[in-house]
Amino acid sequence: LEKLIAKKRNIKQGAMQQLLKPKDGWEVKKLGEIAEIYQPQTISQDVFVEDGYLVYGANGVIGKFHLFNHETWQTTITCRGSTCGTVNRTIDKSWITGNAMVMNVDENRNIDKLFFYYILTKQDFSQCITGSGQPQIVRSPLFDFTISIPKSKEKQKEIAFILSDMDAEINALETKLEKYKKVKLGMMQNLLTGKIRLV
Repeated sequence: LEKLIAKKRNIKQGAMQQLLKPKDGWEVKKLGEIAEIYQPQTISQDVFVEDGYLVYGANGVIGKFHLFNHETWQTTITCRGSTCGTVNRTIDKSWITGNAMVMNVDENRNIDKLFFYYILTKQDFSQCITGSGQPQIVRSPLFDFTISIPKSKEKQKEIAFILSDMDAEINALETKLEKYKKVKLGMMQNLLTGKIRLV
């Protein structure tokens, strides 16, 4: 399963290289023309709760909170720390902190949201990073950062569908792998503690 997952990931990377490479009928746009770019409010870990909505920090989920500040899932770019410039994706009804820059295209009818996420994962945002001691990304360089996208939203959807289908297959394999690992761990505990004996 691990070898198969690695193979599927390599296939997906190759597909992304081909599908997201600028072609005839694509146009160059500034991110600021496409998306609403902003840093949300950061909340202290002191207010985190046991059961609530997921809170996303610089590198993914960092806790839970009883409120959410985004109804729909969003594409984010880490804007502080060593992983500055990393593109992530949240889930619906979550709280995104100010350690991530939100790239919100919910109001742009010309952009397929999933395609936008995939195209951003292939960008190099290192030119937008400032500061040496504490690397960070501010709004201005992101606003002027340019990407190439298909003019046709239908074409964007086609590309996003292919890549999301590959992601779904990889996720299913990863879930199966985790299940097998847990089964193996349980068997090891039973065998090594003597609960089950081989005859």
